[in-house]
Amino acid sequence: MSTSTTLAKNRKTPGVYITEFPSFPPSIVGMPTAVPIFIGYTETAVDPSSGKQMYLTAVQLSSLSDYNSYFGGDFDAKGVVEVVDNSTFDAKYDFQAVVKVLSDTDTKALSDETAFFSIGTSLAPDAALLQAAELEELGKSKVKTIAQFNLYSAMQMFFKNGGGNCYVVSVSNYWGKQSVLPTPEADPVKISATDLQKGLDVSAVTRGPTMLLVPDSCLFPKEEGKDGHPDSYPGYADIAVEMLRQSKKLQDRVAILDLPGALDADNWSATGMAKQAKIFYTAISPAAEAFSYGAAYGPALQSSLMTSADILYTNLTGSAESTVWMNSLLTSQAYGLYPPGKDGKLSEKFQDVAEHIAAAFPVSTADTTAFGDPAAIVATMTAVPKQLVSLTPAAPNASLNDTPAARVALDQYLENAVPLLSKIEQILATQLNVVPPSGALAGIWTLNDNNRGVWNAPANMTLNNVIYPMVDLTDAEQGDFNVPLSGNAIDILRSMVNRGTVVWGARTLDGNSLDYRYIQVRRTLNYIEQSIKQALQQYVFAANDGGTWTTVTAAISNFLTQLWQSGGLMGDKASDAFTVNCGVPTTMSGLDVLNGYMIVNVTVQLIHPAEFIELTFMQTMQGVN
Repeated sequence: MSTSTTLAKNRKTPGVYITEFPSFPPSIVGMPTAVPIFIGYTETAVDPSSGKQMYLTAVQLSSLSDYNSYFGGDFDAKGVVEVVDNSTFDAKYDFQAVVKVLSDTDTKALSDETAFFSIGTSLAPDAALLQAAELEELGKSKVKTIAQFNLYSAMQMFFKNGGGNCYVVSVSNYWGKQSVLPTPEADPVKISATDLQKGLDVSAVTRGPTMLLVPDSCLFPKEEGKDGHPDSYPGYADIAVEMLRQSKKLQDRVAILDLPGALDADNWSATGMAKQAKIFYTAISPAAEAFSYGAAYGPALQSSLMTSADILYTNLTGSAESTVWMNSLLTSQAYGLYPPGKDGKLSEKFQDVAEHIAAAFPVSTADTTAFGDPAAIVATMTAVPKQLVSLTPAAPNASLNDTPAARVALDQYLENAVPLLSKIEQILATQLNVVPPSGALAGIWTLNDNNRGVWNAPANMTLNNVIYPMVDLTDAEQGDFNVPLSGNAIDILRSMVNRGTVVWGARTLDGNSLDYRYIQVRRTLNYIEQSIKQALQQYVFAANDGGTWTTVTAAISNFLTQLWQSGGLMGDKASDAFTVNCGVPTTMSGLDVLNGYMIVNVTVQLIHPAEFIELTFMQTMQGVN
């Protein structure tokens, strides 16, 4: 019963009537602060209940199993293997060849920008096999990684680092189609700014997210500068600017940005990151008014999401040429491990292994001649007899790889029989484990908000499932990223002794602003603004009078008092932490009231981090009595 009804006292029946009045003003419930929305490419997009496709739809999830039920799994990356001469590595390791493994499924489209890394092996049958340490060192020195798609790995890192509720928008499947059923026989689609922009359009009309991520944006290829113009990433610039502008317009989210070309090995050094940062500053410059609504992190991370057990020989069959070279390499090593007998006849073990190699990497006569007769090339480089590839059965046993279980068994057999395969698979897994940091940081922000509150800096926290950052910066090197002249701070992930990889920065892109320099300040303001905005919806069309003003003021004051008591605002007492005013003539004029405006003025004292802690020591001399 409303107050106005009870005060009318229009009683008609004798008796005792009870009227209750609330002692406390309406409460304001704080809005969730850690709800990211991810945009990218997926294997499929289908409602598991109805079977309806869900592309370009914001789907709310709370676990990786939810993601799998709607969007399928990761992209099954293929590798391309070539044998190339490399005098530098030959001199250091006495290699007779270097195996180049490329993360690409279509060798017809290979270019200088193609992702690759190299591992070496001696093909001579009497040479010692390459040691794991040498493989690792050589792999690191030659890694140039541009993964196909990042959304799935970003989701894995999000949930492994404390993530919970989130939204996902699929722009298409990995093959550029909006189909419920995956189409793995097709070539993978190239990352498109147009596709990702459609995902951002969906994000713009989705209420609830407080973080905005597009992990695939760092995959756009670099455009070499010409006629004095610097290098650039045009597709990245379009998406990053739109992310910042959308966050500014909606005022309810903050964009978490990966650096352009984050997975390009050319940027995995202090010098490379410095060049990368300059390109980044130029790319985001059109969105200067929205800098406080974005935060950037680097470098890329070496994760532990995938192991060699997740890689099969099928991941090394990205092209006919790759299949020929894998056949040549494995058969060459098998010939050295299981040499002919004294009578010159091939050993039974070698023939059995060769049959399995042929089942995994079938080679036709046309294949052996289409790529410069690789068998003959192998023969000139090693002591292996000529036409070694022809030793593999012409009609391999198809039953060895005709089912998923059979393919796993075949892979295990070859790993044991020909150790080179497992080494190649391990290096490929290492390469595919390089991920952009945004997904992990969304999880860290969520973990920070849940455990310490949104008003605390999401920094000095250790990342899970991360082996090391791809660039290990020093304090001096980080300084130029943390406090650049432009103010566009890049928060660095650092490797700390006995701690692992730690988030060592908490600045927005508006580092030159005294108001919005820090991530937690921006996000706390978003939290306060959106919580109060949502609560005041019930007062739209309410009487614009003293009663409403008092109720609104009390509700906001009560909400901010609770925030202050939780440690979210500075001040020895509540009156020092915030003020709330609403009424005539403090915040409104009589004309404002007539025009239907109810203006509430709120000031808050936000918490800033102790980013620089300076300890001053002075040695004192013992006094003389």
